[in-house]
Amino acid sequence: MLNFRKLLCRPQVDDWSPLAKFFFADEALNTVAAELDAFDNRRHPERCQQLVAKLRSCQDRVLQIIEEMLSYLFPDPRDRAPRDYRVKFPDDVLHDSFSGQLWFAAECLAAGSNIVDRDFESDALRPLAKSLSRHVDELRDMLKLQSLKNPSVYPEKVKNALLVFDHLFAEFELNYVSTMVPVKTAREYELQLEMVVLFSETLIRAKKKGLITEEQIETCDPTIMFSLPRLAIVCGLVIYPDGPLNMDRPQENMCEMLRPFRRLLEKIKLLLLTLDDNEMSTLESKLSSSLESDFSPEEVSLFSDFCLQRKTGERPSTEASVLSPSPVVTVLSQPTVLQNCKQGCDVENVCPEISAIETPDESSCVPIDDSTVSTAGHFVCSQTAPRIRYRSSNDLIHRLFVCIAGIADQWQSTYPSDLRVVLKTIFHPVIDDEDPSGKIFEEAGQVARRPGHPEETGIDAAEPSDLQHVHVVSWVPDEECDSCSLCQVRFSFVRRRHHCRCCGNIFCGRCTTNFVPLPSLGYAKPVRVCDQCFEFLSADTVN
Repeated sequence: MLNFRKLLCRPQVDDWSPLAKFFFADEALNTVAAELDAFDNRRHPERCQQLVAKLRSCQDRVLQIIEEMLSYLFPDPRDRAPRDYRVKFPDDVLHDSFSGQLWFAAECLAAGSNIVDRDFESDALRPLAKSLSRHVDELRDMLKLQSLKNPSVYPEKVKNALLVFDHLFAEFELNYVSTMVPVKTAREYELQLEMVVLFSETLIRAKKKGLITEEQIETCDPTIMFSLPRLAIVCGLVIYPDGPLNMDRPQENMCEMLRPFRRLLEKIKLLLLTLDDNEMSTLESKLSSSLESDFSPEEVSLFSDFCLQRKTGERPSTEASVLSPSPVVTVLSQPTVLQNCKQGCDVENVCPEISAIETPDESSCVPIDDSTVSTAGHFVCSQTAPRIRYRSSNDLIHRLFVCIAGIADQWQSTYPSDLRVVLKTIFHPVIDDEDPSGKIFEEAGQVARRPGHPEETGIDAAEPSDLQHVHVVSWVPDEECDSCSLCQVRFSFVRRRHHCRCCGNIFCGRCTTNFVPLPSLGYAKPVRVCDQCFEFLSADTVN
């Protein structure tokens, strides 16, 4: 009975309604599944891999159409299963074939397979996978029957089944992804959002100072990917000290990107606080420049040591390796210098850099006399110790550049997913795609050109450049025409109706025997047209 109904009530090939597209997509999926079941994978393993890839592609297509139905029937996201948990996923998890991959995994788990090295988690997921797999089969049968009855109507039973599928699929998605990859907690996500705010404020400040131009942002200049994290470190330590780079926070309240570099960031902050405005501007200009600095091999190897220590489980001694001065520079912690400070000798002759104490509230400096050296000598040395280790201002700026650029480069290699999420959130904010007028416009579809699905059609198969020039043709409803518009022969059980794709009128089979492509209407391949339109198109082509 079902095959007989398929023969008589089969949807039109160029019908772009979701149910009509689902009929052909489901037929293609059944064809590939039947071929895969009857195939001997031991004799032809390469062909088997091709069929499996084709099967997953068909599953992607079916799920895309089901998602289209859900979006059409339930435009309010509150009526559907929430997907807010996706923000905690790594950015490389969500891709175009993600839904098909989940369906394939549910089928494998329901059949008794286990995830590699996760037997306990597989047993916990199996009941949910069986429920999802069973409901998907029931939903496919229900949607196929409805597409044969009336592709433009969705009964209440179909709507409820779609909602149940939506909730089951969302639950399986969260549990499966949490099993396969590490998922952020709510607190970790909040800390990541703090980094997003810091990067955003840094970008605004860099634009005002001319370090990053609007043209670089509009053209997505790759140099921003390197300069913005470097500038964010400076802003987070000096300009916005109460933000995510607040070194007074506990270790667990810091973003995961910052925890391995906490001690190094503390040393960098001490050095940054000793810079004046001109030195700070010079450092920021170097950090935002696309030109590479002249690193010595010793300086470059410092950060490879960090990676090696991270792999072996040792705590990186960043402040000792990166910020250590050259051997010829006298270190303040040496007994001779401390003894000179305690004896009340001329401080300017020993350490010219510590001849004054810079107060945080005033820009002026308070001179140090001999009477205060003995009591405040330790305070003076602790405040200016990072600065006096370097020969000159250029040496200090260069060392800061090496350290800051090294941390930013480590983010690129160690935390690429988190850094991509931060940058995407800044440069690609969430945009409301809903039409403000509330109107929905339909355009004529064309035959899909995807390999492996020649029978599928729809508006989503057309190229974006083609859709800009597509003109909609209104079709005459079947119930409004009882006879052929050309020969006036009445339709019957044997004589079926046929729409002309050019004018939209209804004709019999004898009056629509011509097939021509209509690129202006979105049909790249030959489609059915009436005799009158065929003569008109032929004459137009000759002229």
